[in-house]
Amino acid sequence: MAMSKVFLVACWSITTLIVALALSACQPAATIADPPPAAAAPKNDWVAEIRRLAAAEKSYIEVLPLSDPAVTDLRGAARLAEAERRYDDVEMALAAALALTPEDPDLWQWRAENDLAQARWPDARRHARHSARIGPRLGALCVRNWLTLRAVAEGTGESVAAARAQTRASACTVPAPVRL
Repeated sequence: MAMSKVFLVACWSITTLIVALALSACQPAATIADPPPAAAAPKNDWVAEIRRLAAAEKSYIEVLPLSDPAVTDLRGAARLAEAERRYDDVEMALAAALALTPEDPDLWQWRAENDLAQARWPDARRHARHSARIGPRLGALCVRNWLTLRAVAEGTGESVAAARAQTRASACTVPAPVRL
């Protein structure tokens, strides 16, 4: 009698296991959640356009301060990451550089352009404004500040602000004096 009880328990356990497996096969497959959508990429390559336009005008007075070697290394790392479109790495390198030289308007502008490349409009606006506030009123950096603000305005549908920023960018250049 004991042997038959063991046999029944074993059969019951196997039957239960088979039923459990059959029922689990009826369950819908676990779905993997889609990753959240990334910020919409800008229609234009704003950063390339801004840098091209700023470099095209040669009527600037440029003042280039001496640079900390550590900041120079971080700029190199950011440049490499930017070329590979690793925007988070660009952000980390720029943040580290700004920790060393927090009042460097070029770094703030670069950070704005990095935000612009990712369509992070509020951050791009904030960083470009800060760069414009602490940076030069003439020259390539001034042009980049205002063209970034124009791109942000265009990206957010603010046509009046875009026109105003374009006017400010145009004011960053001074024509060479007429020489006789």
